[in-house]
Parts: sequence; C-alpha cells; structure tokens
Amino acid sequence: PIARDSPSNDNWTPFIDRQQFTIADLLFRKVEMSASNLDELFMILSHPGNMAEQDLSDNDDTEPPTVRRSPFKDHDDMYSAIDSSLLGDAPWHCYQIDSDDLDDPCQWKQKTYNVWYRDPDVVLQNMLDNLCGNTNNPDFNGEFDYSPYIEVDEQELGQRRWGDVMSANFAWCHSTAIYEEHNQQNSGAMYCPIILGSDKTTVSVATGHVEYHPLYISIGNILGSTRRAHRQGVIPIAFLAIPKGMDL
Repeated sequence: PIARDSPSNDNWTPFIDRQQFTIADLLFRKVEMSASNLDELFMILSHPGNMAEQDLSDNDDTEPPTVRRSPFKDHDDMYSAIDSSLLGDAPWHCYQIDSDDLDDPCQWKQKTYNVWYRDPDVVLQNMLDNLCGNTNNPDFNGEFDYSPYIEVDEQELGQRRWGDVMSANFAWCHSTAIYEEHNQQNSGAMYCPIILGSDKTTVSVATGHVEYHPLYISIGNILGSTRRAHRQGVIPIAFLAIPKGMDL
C-alpha cells in the first residue's frame, strides 16, 4: 500500500497540544476513570488557582499570571476528542437486527439484537501500515510474506515443507488465477488473503452482561509466530449477538 505521510512531531490533532493528548491517554486508557469522576476532575481543574486570584494592582511591572485551565470541559468533551481521531484506529459502529416474521412463536425472534462492528477495510489498512518504514511500530518487519512460495527441504530428499499460509497450495493457485484473469491490471500487486474467525468465548464484561461472539480478522501474509503473539496480527472487528431461547 501507499505509505501515509508521517505527521510532524508537534501535530497532536485533534487535540490542542501534547498535554491535552497525554491527559486523555492517561485518564481514558490507563486509569479508565469513570465519567462522573472525569466531570469532577475537570471541574476542579477549571477553578482559577491562587496565582490567578492575586491582586497585582500594587505592582504594575508584574506580568499577568498564566490562568490554569481544564484540558476538557467534561467527559463528553474528552470522549468527542478521542472519537474524532482519524489516525491508527477504526471506530466502532452499531446496527440493530430483528426478524421480519413477527408471527413466529419463537421468543428469540421477537427481540432486537445489537451488532457491533468496525470497517474491515480500515482495520486492514492500519494493519498494512505497519509495514511502512516511516511508522513507529513496524510489528511485521521481517515477519511478513509478500508473495506465495514453495519451499523444498534439500536435506529431506526434496520434500516440500509446509508452514505459513503463503506456503500452501491455495495461496499459490489463487494468486496465479487472479494474475492470469487480468495480468496487466494485477501486475505488481500484492496477494493478501483475508482470514476471518470466531470462537465460542462469550464476552460479557463491560457489555452490560450481554453475551457476544467475537469475530476476528487477520491476513495470511503474517507469519504464524507473529499472529500467535497478538502483535496486531489478529484484531477483533465485530461482536456478534447470541440469540437465546428454549427452542434453540
């Protein structure tokens, strides 16, 4: 993919400055402070300090003090700044599904279910951005296959060695078929197989005790050792609702 432009060291968009970004990162990601405590903290920080209240009328040469201000108005203001960040993240979206067959006696069909998801194109773009030399987190450097391959072990009398996804017959045959279909258009393109998976582990913590099946996405170019290490090689993109009923 085409490398994105590296932001300057003093570009903290959408935050005002480094201090505001650091405070948001501390309170939201590290401390995980509740909304009510955030509102109380920002209200305390918004009060003028002693320096701002001192009387400077007797000394005209004294420079006006710096009035301390709160980095955010309230928790909604901080959340909005975080959500408006466009770099290195894929925002979560939610849509509801229900059944059109309202006459069906099944209880689970009469309910509405939320499905949380992220745009897989954005997730994969962020994942591939880790390959660019100008990124600060090249997780896949040296652990990424750019094309399918066939490996033969000379010490084992020419036996073929099977390993990662790109060493399999599927990757070799599929990429060949794609190239032969439009060879001029696909010349120089990178074959990037997409892997989707879900497990039976339900997620109820921090979801209001609502159970979901997590859906994960990965790409076959990443070495299996990197994928198992969870170095941004496997990313959740959806939480699938689990209908419940006596007839399921």
